[in-house]
Amino acid sequence: MPRILLSAYACEPGRGSEPGVGWSWATELARQGHDVTVLTRAANRSTIERESSRCNGHLSFLYYDLPKPVQRLRRFPGGKQLYYVLWQWFAARRLRRRSPRLSFDVVQHVTYVSVRYPSFMGSLGIPFYFGPVSGGEVVPPALRSGFSAPGRCREIVRALSNRWVRIGPLMRRTFQQASRILVTRDTLGLLPRSVRHKATPTLAIGLASDFAGGSQPALRTPHMRLLYAGRLLDWKGVDLALHAVSIARQKYPAFRFTIVGAGPRSSRLQRLCRRLQLDEVVHWAGWIPQALLGDFYRNTDLLLFPSLRDSGGMVVLEALAYGVPVVCTDLGGPGLIVDRSCGRVVATGGRSRQEVAQALANVLLEVSCEPGLLDALSRGARLQAAEFSFARLVQSVYPTPSATVMERPA
Repeated sequence: MPRILLSAYACEPGRGSEPGVGWSWATELARQGHDVTVLTRAANRSTIERESSRCNGHLSFLYYDLPKPVQRLRRFPGGKQLYYVLWQWFAARRLRRRSPRLSFDVVQHVTYVSVRYPSFMGSLGIPFYFGPVSGGEVVPPALRSGFSAPGRCREIVRALSNRWVRIGPLMRRTFQQASRILVTRDTLGLLPRSVRHKATPTLAIGLASDFAGGSQPALRTPHMRLLYAGRLLDWKGVDLALHAVSIARQKYPAFRFTIVGAGPRSSRLQRLCRRLQLDEVVHWAGWIPQALLGDFYRNTDLLLFPSLRDSGGMVVLEALAYGVPVVCTDLGGPGLIVDRSCGRVVATGGRSRQEVAQALANVLLEVSCEPGLLDALSRGARLQAAEFSFARLVQSVYPTPSATVMERPA
């Protein structure tokens, strides 16, 4: 078994997004018998140590943070990103100074899960795995027309920063030092051609081994209960979901749509809801703690998740694990996770926003009106979720034939 140093700037139990990814990598590697030392922020220490006592003896932590005055950078625009890069640099420098007391066979960078930010762990003189990382996903220009002005600007900046990935000296150095590069499908094209032979396309997410999901199907009601869960941002496509529900209701009025989440587009989306006369249909649940989302999955029939550039989409995997079929677009990770056995994937190529909304509405009507389809998709959802476990993701990077990798029951 290799001795692994895991660089996880964001790593915290009981959290979603980046901290959840870091924690899942750490605990799953240890569960499979690897000796793992996790390098992470000292700010996460108290939360980690409350939970790490439940893990086996293969898991330990190194904590590091920059001095308090430097941490104040995080309060300013762009400061979080600058602090993150500085943390990466000085953490690697500190590790080099401690050598040879630190003895590892491989160092792997796992968070942040972004191809735009460098890691300096390749300077430690041991094999260096970079990723899985993502970030190459972009919203097609034809689908940006409904964005707010700030939203359109962010997409332009994102596209420009993606171009910089290929030529930026820090990223080129990261790629050159890496023994392996693990990237999402849409991110592969951002790598310089000279390093693509080291790259392996892979999703950056998976369901943790302790994620229980739902063992029983949701009780059906006279209504088709739809759910969206996530931030309320332009590129999440919630406005497309609202338009789709409005169109579908003309033929099948028994929809109920719960929107879980908060974000800068909340007011704008609520105005659109009123304009579409959906006030009696849509319930705005606001932000909900991660631990309480299970109640929403148990009481919904279909996850409507028309995101336009999610690299992963943990909410998609969680819904499937609860037996909730998913309707999504073919952009990013959700379009790779979902197939016709567990939901429907709406093609976006060459389509306008109106055409995508119509296609989503057609799918809602198909699932609502075809006898037995929803139950069949629900059964397929649980089977599909089992294919995307963190256990399998970890084994794809560190094959351990002798290890017992326990999957959740389908």
